[in-house]
Amino acid sequence: MSETGPKRAPGLAHAIVTCFLPFAAGYLLSYVFRIVNAVVGPRIAADLSIDMAALGVLTSTYFVGFVLLQIPGGVMLDRFGPRRVQACLLLFAALGAALFALSSSIATLGASRALIGAGVAMCLMAGFKANTLFWPPERLGTANGVLMAFAGLGGVFGTLPVTWLADAFGWRGVFWTLSATCVAVAAIVWFAVPDRRPERRQSLSEALLDVRRILLAPAFWRVVPLCATAQAAFQAYHTLWTAPWLVEVAGLPQAAVPGAMLAVLLGIIPGYLLSGAATDHAAARGIGKDTLFAAYTGAFVVLQAAIVASPPTGIAAIAVWIAYVVLGTGSMIGYLILTPLFSSALAGRLNTAINLLVFLAAFLAQASIGHCLALFESLLGASRPAAHAATLALVAAIQAAAWIWFMAGRRAIAPRGVGRSA
Repeated sequence: MSETGPKRAPGLAHAIVTCFLPFAAGYLLSYVFRIVNAVVGPRIAADLSIDMAALGVLTSTYFVGFVLLQIPGGVMLDRFGPRRVQACLLLFAALGAALFALSSSIATLGASRALIGAGVAMCLMAGFKANTLFWPPERLGTANGVLMAFAGLGGVFGTLPVTWLADAFGWRGVFWTLSATCVAVAAIVWFAVPDRRPERRQSLSEALLDVRRILLAPAFWRVVPLCATAQAAFQAYHTLWTAPWLVEVAGLPQAAVPGAMLAVLLGIIPGYLLSGAATDHAAARGIGKDTLFAAYTGAFVVLQAAIVASPPTGIAAIAVWIAYVVLGTGSMIGYLILTPLFSSALAGRLNTAINLLVFLAAFLAQASIGHCLALFESLLGASRPAAHAATLALVAAIQAAAWIWFMAGRRAIAPRGVGRSA
């Protein structure tokens, strides 16, 4: 039976176990899927005789399924509640992982990975929705920040443990294990989480009208290009392209990559916690979120330019990519800039509209980087390290253009109540 109306106040421990950790486990699992090809990708490429450019396209199909589910997934969350949506979609992820384990062609692998992306597309949004339903408003910031920090734990499980599994059972065994884990987490969500749904159900036509209002707002198009390009660079590199960069530019042996990637991905945890704390700290001192967003994304671009100008090697390379991940989390502040500009009735549609463009950009970046590397090598005669430098320079230049666009129109994001009549 579903529950609507005022929130009850369960004990803290009970609320964490039944209303938070099941969704955190789902988000953790979604991040394992997002980065797993960075670890087992070379094994897949060797087994199926595909090059890294093809692997990049294959890996990026995750974002295709992810993007396609954003708007309908948001509607499902509003209509059926996070418990039902999360549990059901995770079963699709389980099916995708099983099909991936059985596949032997690029086409079937890509379709399977797209199904995985669709299955985990609402993991973060379901967690956010659950937090609004089960936690009081004064705890939402903390709850959301801690939830996002679970991405770092997903990085932990997606590196060394995945490597050990692959050594023992092969890359197909990794995906069979992930498939079984999806089923287990879906069962936990279904049986542990109270079935609480919002009082008002929103139709698809209403949701699309809300999206149209959001997309017509000038503030949206000032913030989202920078948010999307920065997130695209962040996602594309730490989920796939950092690993080959460490081998081909920094000179790390392939055997050292899982440990190095574990260290890099652990940076997600302090990254999200620090950016959330910095936002609250800045607000308490009268510093706007737009200023903090500009500082984070500007520093992120500068760091990429520094990597291009003077590529680090050895331990220094790992430290630099940890800094990359920490700064990359700050691009999520863009979501917080837009939220108060719209009415609370549009909050769900706003987040999925941003996600739609962010992960579309992530798909394009992850799929394109491999082709850019091949292009710079073949057409310009560049060495592999030089091709990496040119590619990262292009990625940074696109973000720099978006940063200038954002800075030139900051008045458009002044909180004058865009869409607040809803």
